[in-house]
Amino acid sequence: MDLGSLLITLLAEELATGRKERIKIDLYEREHVRIFSEQLAEHFCQDIEQIQSELTLFTNELELYRENQILQVSYDNQIKRNYQPVPPSKEEQIIKFFKKPDLINRLDQLIGQAGVAGEENTRKLLFVIASTYKTNYNLHCLVQGVSGSGKSHLINTIGQCMPPEDVLSITRITSKSLYHYTHGELINKLLLIQDFDGLDDEAQYAFRELQSSECVSSSTTYKDKTGNISSIIRTVKSHFASLIVTTKSEIYYDNMSRCIVTGINEDTDQTKKIIDYQNRKMSDSDFETNENNAKEFLQCCIRCLKNVEVINPFADKVKLPSEVKMSRRLNYHFQQFVKQITILHQYQRKRDSLDRLITAPDDIKIACDILFDSIMLKVDDLDSSLRQFFEKLKEYLRQIDTNGHMDYEFTQREIRLAFNQSRSACNNNLFELLRLEYIGRSGGHPNRGFKYKIIYRDDLEKLKLKIKQRLNDQLDFTQSLVASGCHLQKGNQKSRVTKEKTLVATDSENAHYKGGKK
Repeated sequence: MDLGSLLITLLAEELATGRKERIKIDLYEREHVRIFSEQLAEHFCQDIEQIQSELTLFTNELELYRENQILQVSYDNQIKRNYQPVPPSKEEQIIKFFKKPDLINRLDQLIGQAGVAGEENTRKLLFVIASTYKTNYNLHCLVQGVSGSGKSHLINTIGQCMPPEDVLSITRITSKSLYHYTHGELINKLLLIQDFDGLDDEAQYAFRELQSSECVSSSTTYKDKTGNISSIIRTVKSHFASLIVTTKSEIYYDNMSRCIVTGINEDTDQTKKIIDYQNRKMSDSDFETNENNAKEFLQCCIRCLKNVEVINPFADKVKLPSEVKMSRRLNYHFQQFVKQITILHQYQRKRDSLDRLITAPDDIKIACDILFDSIMLKVDDLDSSLRQFFEKLKEYLRQIDTNGHMDYEFTQREIRLAFNQSRSACNNNLFELLRLEYIGRSGGHPNRGFKYKIIYRDDLEKLKLKIKQRLNDQLDFTQSLVASGCHLQKGNQKSRVTKEKTLVATDSENAHYKGGKK
């Protein structure tokens, strides 16, 4: 690929005798070509000028071949999209599907058929977030969970429900790679980051800039045709949604604030659903066919969605709880999520004079129901996996301590055997609870093991009910405003009609009076 030379290995053979001559030669070196031509002419009794002219033609052909190779390599490195239009008959079927009521639950059933067992709320959340890649309201989701809990399977299945030409699945991102996209490869894309640990600090910085600013610029140097070194600013534009997987309980604050955070359900009921799904897939021959049909139908649904502007007249009526962390960005994510719910219902919602979709109160209610667990994660000090471990620990101690004082002292070995966890996982959970001052050491020795007991007993369920009730009250108030607004509008219309009739009657009486007087 060095354009300054054309180094080849050449084999010349005399077909009559089978005699061969092999040599390495640079066709751009005139002296080498002359010497080689003389040697060939001497060995095979050929004309020197004829050999030189044929080597010249051969050089021209090789140059064209190399140029085509360079263009092909550049073309292969570009990310190509093979758009697949939806047939008219299929499009009519999908539009009818969108117009039917209870759309979100019907989409959820298709996602379940596509291969996601259980995780009903989480899979709806991920599907809505993934579908924002082609709209003006891009969202990003961070899925947390322990190793082997099914995080990658979850986001990969959701990714398979999107049009494959718009999905990028990335395992690792090097520190400089995000600065060198040049052909709009990150425009209107869904990115699946299989493990956030595969991004170093430099890659994380570039990634979060692309998330929030949709643009990243870098000042670099280049050498022009005359050999002078100059500076140039390379700019990469982006517009994508992303689903990110991580096993870490805490990641950098700036990275978490840009994402809607959710967790994997790790209880025994969810494990049973996954095992039953795996067994049914192995035993039913038509199971995989039904999966593919559901994925293809969801892909066509996303292709039929149009990017439409949305106006939310109730944006100030429902407010998130004041206990949440990172409330500024979370409120922005909430409003964008509501807009995306409206876009999914674009065949059912009204439009204003500017052809913008108008958000309905039902859209806000659906968004609150789907986002509620993520909102609670922003309220809670513990991440999803650690919270499930702590609740399981409290339930275990509640069963042992019949007095209800919750002063029972336990060891790491006891909890590890009771929960059937590995030593490292149990140790990490207890260390985090100890660091966050939810449990404390009550005795023991480093060589023989420490004893622990719970020192802070929060009541998350009570807090959930409180926040849920607060959101429901706001939603009910919004519904009442809509109802009263419609009633008031009808009342105003009636009063306007009555007033018009009165004015007409008054005008007729005045005209009659004037006429009689004349």
